[in-house]
Amino acid sequence: MTEPDAPDPARRLQRAEQQLRVLRDVALALESTMSFDEVLTLAVERITLLMSAERSTLFLLEADGALVSRVIVGEGVDEIRLAEGQGIAGWVARHGVPAIVPDVKRDARFDPKWDARTGFETRSVACHPVTGRHGRPIGVAEVLNRSGGGAFDEGDLESLGLLCGQLALTIENSRMLVDLVAKNRAITAAKLELERRCRDLALLLDLERLAARAEDVNALASVVLSRVNELVGSRTAVLHLVDEAGSTSRAMTVGHTRCRILRVELGSGFSGWVAAKGREALVNSPEGDPRFQEAIVRRIGDPLESLAAVPLLFGEDQRSHGSLLAANKPGGFVEGDLGMLRLVAALLTQAVEQLRDRISRERERRLATVGRLLAGVLHDLKSPMTVVSGYAEMLAAKTADPESADYLVQINKALERIAHMAGEIIAFSKGEREVLPHPCAVGPFIEAFVKQIQPQVDAAGVRLTCCLRTAGVVRFDEEKMTRAFHNVVNNAVEAMSSGGELTVEVYRAGADVVFGFTDTGPGIPEEIQGTVFESFVTSGKENGTGLGLAVAREIVEAHAGRISFTTVKGRGTTFLINVPV
Repeated sequence: MTEPDAPDPARRLQRAEQQLRVLRDVALALESTMSFDEVLTLAVERITLLMSAERSTLFLLEADGALVSRVIVGEGVDEIRLAEGQGIAGWVARHGVPAIVPDVKRDARFDPKWDARTGFETRSVACHPVTGRHGRPIGVAEVLNRSGGGAFDEGDLESLGLLCGQLALTIENSRMLVDLVAKNRAITAAKLELERRCRDLALLLDLERLAARAEDVNALASVVLSRVNELVGSRTAVLHLVDEAGSTSRAMTVGHTRCRILRVELGSGFSGWVAAKGREALVNSPEGDPRFQEAIVRRIGDPLESLAAVPLLFGEDQRSHGSLLAANKPGGFVEGDLGMLRLVAALLTQAVEQLRDRISRERERRLATVGRLLAGVLHDLKSPMTVVSGYAEMLAAKTADPESADYLVQINKALERIAHMAGEIIAFSKGEREVLPHPCAVGPFIEAFVKQIQPQVDAAGVRLTCCLRTAGVVRFDEEKMTRAFHNVVNNAVEAMSSGGELTVEVYRAGADVVFGFTDTGPGIPEEIQGTVFESFVTSGKENGTGLGLAVAREIVEAHAGRISFTTVKGRGTTFLINVPV
């Protein structure tokens, strides 16, 4: 067998020129704005032309040793994946040396399954490793079937090796760039996250400072809810608190400086559900949810698009007595938003407890001051009141006119009520709740009470209606219960500054006798509905002390009864006093 003829000098020169042109094209592509994949595709296309091949493939080595085609020039297949050491390309990658196979059918390394899958017939192969700067293969370039039917030679392998060196430089530079970009992105993301956390921490510290200085729940809610919108990027925030009088929601929308206050039914809506269940909620499509309440959304004044809410846990037993809700965040809420709300909720519950303690201490201090002042005033009034009472008794004994005598009797009773009222307020300021119940006929008691308040309601231009629907006997302290009724009526009359109608009703409800007082005033403002029975809570009254309903509740509860109210804005209020028979 004779050796093949060595290529003549002209052919070698032609091949060298072709190699230089291909290397120049690839070098120019590297300096252009072409993408990494475009440069690789151009390089493999030039290899195919340079070596007059029917098909060329560039494989890149995966971390598990497998080869995956990155660029394929030729038709019939989209991707080729070779296990470690599989096929001729796998052998070259494993050993790091090039290979020429003139007839693949006589080579045991050849895997024919790709030909069977694509219909392509592989006759000859030239394969060269793409070696990185550390001498380890990072890929393999493979060309198939020299055009014209001839086999690849050492000159072809030399050309392929030159291009593989250029490809190695391209691949490694690209990987370094990708790695550098990824690291820069990670650093930028970490920087942004650190800035966000610092901003959130500053807001939380600012929130804690401002919350500790809040004078009442409304001021606290305004501070907290505005910060919640900043912290989680929401458009609306809601603070929902449950108290013995029911539940109150305070909503703050971006662009507003004051909370919108509304009373809601216990457990109603998303905020009520979270407060009642003590569970968190994250809902980015709320309208189809059974907890969605259109009426509450309308009252808040901002359409509900998404929400995240956490319960407010108070005391050592961590019982839920409210919730904190953020709504309408662009793009929806994620779990991280719940984490931020938990932090704010922890600060908020602490601030609410401190505020309640502070208000309670202030209320006790004010009550003690009122008690001392009233005791001094009552002491100073005893002498003139005794003189007035004595002269009234003398006139009543001398007059022959029954009507005048009745007026004088009413004067004495009014003086007695003044003394009793002052004494009750003093007792209330000391926390004393002693009552002396005895059987009292409902009918005569109400008739006497209506007679007492008639001059007051007439002077205010209020029409008084009494509906006595039950009779019988109830056990209570008549003087103290009269005081409680007077306090309720005083509030009703003062609420109807332009006149109106007051209806007093008495009826049975199960084991209770119910005393109802209904006015046609403007209704109780939502901002004080949750605290209307607390001391020093008043609204819109020039001479109100804020003690009337607090004293009334103390008296009613001392009789094992309960006092409640319903109110409608612009239509009036009804107070109900239930007393066990």
